[in-house]
Parts: sequence; C-alpha cells; structure tokens
Amino acid sequence: MRLPTGLLLLALTPAWAQIAKPAAMTTPTVETKLARIPMAKIGELEKSFDGRLSTMADANEPAELMGLTRGLQLDGYGLVFTSEVSLLITPSISPFQKEIPKELQARVHQRRVERLPMLKAVMKKMLQDMAAAGSQLPPTQQMVLAVRLYYGTWEDTTGMPGQVIMRANRANAAAGIVETEEQ
Repeated sequence: MRLPTGLLLLALTPAWAQIAKPAAMTTPTVETKLARIPMAKIGELEKSFDGRLSTMADANEPAELMGLTRGLQLDGYGLVFTSEVSLLITPSISPFQKEIPKELQARVHQRRVERLPMLKAVMKKMLQDMAAAGSQLPPTQQMVLAVRLYYGTWEDTTGMPGQVIMRANRANAAAGIVETEEQ
C-alpha cells in the first residue's frame, strides 16, 4: 500500500513544478494613448521631408532622393525618420562611359562638400517640424532624423560622412537645439 501511494505522489510532483504563466501585458495608460501621433500626420511629414530634400539644391544640379523618407513612432521613445539622398545627381559608369574623368570627379566632390551644410540646415528645420507635429508628446521624448548619403563607387568621399544623424528631445528640437553626429 505504501509503495503505490508513494509512486502516486512521486508521479504528481511535476504538477506543482509547472512553469508559471507570464504576467499579463500591461495596457497602455490613457497618457500614452493620448501621446500617439496619427499615421496620417507621420505620412504628411514624410512627404514634406521628401520635398525639402529633393529641392534643397539648385534646380540645374538637383539632389536626388534614393528612396522615400520613412518615419515611425516608438512608444516611450519618440519619433524616428530616415532617408537616403545623393547630394548631387552624378554620372554613372556604363558601357558607353567606362570611367569618370578626373576633372568631373573633382567637381562632383567639391559640389558635395558645398552642399553638406545645406543638408544640415534642412535637417535642422525638419527636426523642428517633427517637434511641432509631436506637440502632444512629453518634452523628454526624442526626435531623431537620419539621412544616409549615397556615393558612386568611383567617387572620392574624403571628408564626407556616410550618414548624418540629428537628435534632440522634443523641447530642444522645437527650440532648434540639436545634436549632430556624422558617421
């Protein structure tokens, strides 16, 4: 009698050792729900940024968007927008043009160097627009704008960043106080 009872108790031991169910996901508070930026507003900002980036330079030598600007809101963090731009439409290597002349390479590099400050000024204004669009967000929420720069394989990229990132909390972005990082 003892042996079957002991075996029964031993067999039931794993029942008490079951893995506990994870705690239920917390639902967003009313404050968080009020701090959402409508997707339509993010879409408007994306289109506005595309227009600014593509028209920031001379119409005779325009900048070129390499893809559409994309934006998103990260809960508890803020707004993040990314884009890819060529500061100058450049010639490409093809069967008809096997190499880019040195003079043209130097001119393209010089134009890119001249346009980098223009890009930064446009980005700073874009960050201010992000802060204005996100006025319902807490002032500590982050605004981040990253622009990746496109270069041809033949180009001299000396002194040029691969991307420019600007960030600030919403309050500083609205005031035009931003941190700039070049990578």
